[in-house]
Amino acid sequence: MVAPFRFGVVLVSEACSRAEWVAKCRRAEELGYDVVSACEHVNLPSPFPSVILAAEATERPRIGIYVLNTSFHNPTLLARDVVTVDQFVEGRLELGLGTGYVEWEFEKAGIPFGTPGSRVDKLENTIDELQRLLNDPEHPKTVQRPHPPMLVGGHGNRVLRLAARNAEIVSFVGAQYRPEYGRMVIATAEEMVERAEFARRAAGARADELEYNILSKATIITDDRRSALEQVRRFAPHLDDEQILAAPTLSIGTPGQIAEQLRENREVYGINYVTVMEPAMEAFGKVIEVMR
Repeated sequence: MVAPFRFGVVLVSEACSRAEWVAKCRRAEELGYDVVSACEHVNLPSPFPSVILAAEATERPRIGIYVLNTSFHNPTLLARDVVTVDQFVEGRLELGLGTGYVEWEFEKAGIPFGTPGSRVDKLENTIDELQRLLNDPEHPKTVQRPHPPMLVGGHGNRVLRLAARNAEIVSFVGAQYRPEYGRMVIATAEEMVERAEFARRAAGARADELEYNILSKATIITDDRRSALEQVRRFAPHLDDEQILAAPTLSIGTPGQIAEQLRENREVYGINYVTVMEPAMEAFGKVIEVMR
């Protein structure tokens, strides 16, 4: 069976008032998004109250956190918060979990940044503890059983393996840190094929039960795809024009062209769930309109 498409948006506004947040959530619902998410960064509103308010402001979308920095959370206290939020949003919660990657945020929070390996250790322990606690007969229960769907995203072998074996949603970040550029840069189409195949192998018998998500880096609506290349080259300083246009993490073209690209991505990578960031919400909404 071909998995139906789902579309999510991560709202990232700083210093957002209650009225502004409510308006953004309602606009996302109007545009047809299936999931409205908050994220976790120390300079942004706290994710848990944000998603509860998002649920109050909307009726149809699921409510996501994309994603929690597990290094900032005690698993036992996090399990309590997950139960509370899922109850308050009446079973609409999707729980994204990640390692954290912004060093200055760790410094600000007074938490050791550690190594990539130690942060993945923390992520793995958090997933294990959440699953244990939320399945414990003596622990308070979420509305969704045995727990809200967990989304785990990454690009490297260890995180993708962890996601494939433990989460309900495998999210492909589609980018990796390159020290020569001092930032994250996107993967090529060929690299993404390999990552998708790796995740499915790691999932084993679970592979067809999982949902596969991708985090889109940009959406540009244009009649001339090549004219938009300079706007996105910062994401791919190491790629040529054809490689940039083929990358599944970028959506460039008319709404119809982008819709066709998404259908191809579903066929090639198995990706049916697309998440965009708030700056792309309006532009990608035109794609959703075409695809509905």
